[in-house]
Order: sequence, then structure tokens, then C-alpha cells
Amino acid sequence: MRKNNKILGIFWVIGYAFLTLTPILMMALGPKISNRPALLDLSAGLAFTGLSIMALQFILAGRIKILNRPFGTDLVYHFHRQIGIASFIMVFSHPILLFILDSRYIRLLNIFTSPIRAKAGLTALLLLVAVILTSEYRQKIKWSYKQWKIWHGIFSTVMIGLATVHILLAGNYINLPWKRALWAIYSAGFIGILIYTRIIYPLKLIRKSYIVKKVKTEPGDVISVTMEPDDHKGFNFSPGQFAWLTAWKTPFSDTEHPFSIASSAETKGLIEMSIKKFGDFTTKIGSLQPGERVFLDGPYGSFNLDRYSEAEKLVFIPGGIGVTPIMSMLRTMADREDKRPILLFYCNRVWETLTFREDIKELENRLNMTTIFTIEKPPKKWDGESGFLNRNILNKHSPTDWVATGTDVFLCGPTPMMNAVEKELLAVGYTDKQIHTERYALV
Repeated sequence: MRKNNKILGIFWVIGYAFLTLTPILMMALGPKISNRPALLDLSAGLAFTGLSIMALQFILAGRIKILNRPFGTDLVYHFHRQIGIASFIMVFSHPILLFILDSRYIRLLNIFTSPIRAKAGLTALLLLVAVILTSEYRQKIKWSYKQWKIWHGIFSTVMIGLATVHILLAGNYINLPWKRALWAIYSAGFIGILIYTRIIYPLKLIRKSYIVKKVKTEPGDVISVTMEPDDHKGFNFSPGQFAWLTAWKTPFSDTEHPFSIASSAETKGLIEMSIKKFGDFTTKIGSLQPGERVFLDGPYGSFNLDRYSEAEKLVFIPGGIGVTPIMSMLRTMADREDKRPILLFYCNRVWETLTFREDIKELENRLNMTTIFTIEKPPKKWDGESGFLNRNILNKHSPTDWVATGTDVFLCGPTPMMNAVEKELLAVGYTDKQIHTERYALV
């Protein structure tokens, strides 16, 4: 499994690099203008590369399963975000270098007198600025995820279209028929991806809806929703993966949200998600009623037990609602009668809001598992671990031979908690390859 994923990952990296550099190859081929300044070529080259990366963002954000498989959806989204900033710097450098080359280019900023190609380019650049700023500061400006996603898609699509118009009208580097044809094919490919992700794929999801079977309130302001396929087989998943849920709307509405699957992978057909009340959508989720129709897009994520099936011993460290994918792993192991030794370090702020307390007690009877609860603010007469999970607690409950190549660690929770625990795990002696994490910051 790992070997196949590595080969597929190498293939995708090479393909991504090729598509990114294709416009540069187009510039290099064909007749050259001998007196063209090098700074002009550099300016155009950065713009072409940045635009290629921006166009490829549609693929990275398209939740294409075969693309996500080698890397994991969280890593792909993280790369999507970081490479987007890099491409912005490249594209923004294009006009700056032109102004340095010749101050007369500044006149193109006048939208009243500049030619259409300049207006298209300037508008595309302003939209790119809007895309980056709203993505980086969405929470600070208190823009809802739903609003952001809609306008993010609109800004990005129009931006790519206007940038393409700018290139075609400028024509300096695609002045041959075959270059124009190749660029048209190149652009059509990205439009095709957009049509697939925005129209064709949502149509597929509509045909495979789910029906709410049960809604249950859990400790810690968590709602567990059990769903079953509506006249179809549903999808198989590995324990620890997640799916995108759309409720009260259709898959065309851009209102889906990602949630980890909490149910056992051996319970075919049924999908259970345990959702903590954080925002408008999650607070409303408790109002779902049995019989209502919802839509699921999944599974996604490389944070899953089956990906590391060769592990001899397992350490699970959930924090808060990060327990959800861990519960899927534990329930699956119980259903499979998997007797590998398990250490479960369950971290939470207070005992009263600890989700799945009773479920974990029941699972202890079916698994070869030792549970260590670490509570930040424990109740009186607490005989468990208190404070934050640290190397002292890890050493106290972990046999020496666990910190070896046969052990895999699964860590999921709030980002600050995960960052701190990762440092403690490394200090104890675990390696990066042994530690597997799930990050929630997908958007």
C-alpha cells in the first residue's frame, strides 16, 4: 500500500511540475526577439508560472480522490494554501518588474485610458489580491465559511478568465498559431476541471443521497448523526477518514462541511458523524430529524488505520473532538477482533465534557487497550493524570519497548495541543515517521 502510494505521489509531483512549467516552455520555444530586455522575459516568466499555479489550484481544491490518496487531503489543502501565496508573489512581481524596466508602463494603471488587455490584467490582479486576503483573514473579518467559499470560487474563476484574456490580447509570447492553440487547450483543460467539480460531480452526489436514521446528543456539546444510503450501497471507508456533509441544501449550494467518520468501517452502509457545536452549521445540526435527506462526499484522508496495517502496537492520542476519528479506529478494531496492544491517552479540558466516556469503557472489554485520561482541570478527588499531556506522563505509562519501530502513534485534536504533544512525543523518542496527525485547518 505505502509503495503504491509513493509511486503515485511521484507521478503526481512530476505531472504538477510539468503543467506548471509548460507556459515557460512555450516561451522558450520558437523565434526569439534579440533586443527584448531580459527583465521583460523574467517579468513574463513569473506571470506565466504564477498563473499556471493559480489554474492548477482548481485541481488541488477539487477533492480528486486519486490525487489526494498519496498525500492526504489535509496536506493537499495545506499545499494549496501555501502555493497560492507563492503564486501571488510571482504574479504581483510581473507589473513591478515592468515598472522598474520602464516607468511608462505605469500609465497602464489608468483604467480610463489603458487598452483592454491592461484592464483585464489589472482587474485579474485585484481579484487575486482579494482571493489571498479573504482566505488569510476570513476569520478576522468574521466572514462565514459559506460566504467565503462562494466568493472565493467566483473571484478565482473570473480572475483566471481575465488573466487568460490579458495573455491572449497581449500576445507577445504566444505569437505563433501552435502556441495559441496549445494555450487554448491548456485553458480548456482547467475549465473542464471546473465544470466537473462544480456541475458533474454534484450531480453524481445528488443521485446517491443519504437518509438520517438517528440523532443523538453526546457529552461535550456533540451531536452524533447516523445516516444510511438511500437506495444505493454507499461508500466503503478506512477507520479515521472523513467526508463532506451537506444538509438542508444540495451539493450545488457550496455549503458542505468536512467531518470525521466516527462509526466502524465494518458497519457496512451506515455512516456516523459526531459533530461538536462550534458555528452556525454545527449548532443547527442537532435539529436534523430522522428521515431527512443529506449528502455525503467521501471518503477522504490519509489519517487512517488501514494505511499503517503493519504496526505492531498502537498509541492513540485524541484531544477534544479529535476523538472522533480515533473512535472509528477503536470501533473497527473491536469489530475485527484485532488484539494488538493499544495505549489510549485521551486529553480534555474538563471531565464533564469528555465525549464517548461510556463507549470507551465498553471498548476496553473488547480490545487489548489501556486508557489514560489526562484532564487539564480535573474534578476533586481525581486519581487520573492532570494538566497537559507531557513526556513525564508518556514515560510513566509507556513501556520502554513501545518507543521502537513497531509502534505507530495517531494524534488528533486542536492545533495548539497537537503541536505541543508532537514535541513531547519526539522528546520521548518517537520519530516523525511513527507519528501520524490529522489537521482540521482545511479552509
